[in-house]
Amino acid sequence: MPKTKNVLIVIGLIGAVIFIYNFWSADLVLGDDVTVSATVSETVSCAASSTTTAFGTLTTSAVSTSTPDVSLSMSCNYAPGCTLKVHDAGGGGNPGLYSTTATYLVTSTTATLSAGTAGYGIQASTNANGSGGTLTINPTYDKTGDNVGGLTIADTNISSSTEPIASRETVVKHKAAISGLTKAATDYADTLTYSCTGNT
Repeated sequence: MPKTKNVLIVIGLIGAVIFIYNFWSADLVLGDDVTVSATVSETVSCAASSTTTAFGTLTTSAVSTSTPDVSLSMSCNYAPGCTLKVHDAGGGGNPGLYSTTATYLVTSTTATLSAGTAGYGIQASTNANGSGGTLTINPTYDKTGDNVGGLTIADTNISSSTEPIASRETVVKHKAAISGLTKAATDYADTLTYSCTGNT
């Protein structure tokens, strides 16, 4: 008799476990999946630390650097990154420092500037500011000393990333020299237009 009672109790427990399992199994089968979705829009932006920079008076005895250098901060969330571009207004359809009153252009070319020889161009570099991917400088503008990259009337790449970045900076230095034949005038100027585009 005790053995029979023990067997009945065990069977009763198994039955309870089977019932509970079936109850929760049925509950799970009846549940619905929930799909969560979202969209992240592509954005790109850039800003300059200054909208003006000046050489002061150019002389034949030195290669001059304008003050201040201009830092271009670029941000984007494009998966392939983004690119900083520049084009130059120049004068008469050619790039350079142009005087309207003298109708004379100090031409911009890729060269090593030297005192007494007319020329004008820029150098570009990066710093540690910002986050995300890194910037690569176009070799044309990755210069030091008195070496400069020439500007163009059409857009030219200055720096670019291959992944999203936040406030990464490209620092641009402007350099110029004149010769004894450079016409005197007080209105030599150039307008550089920088733009940021997402890579595709």
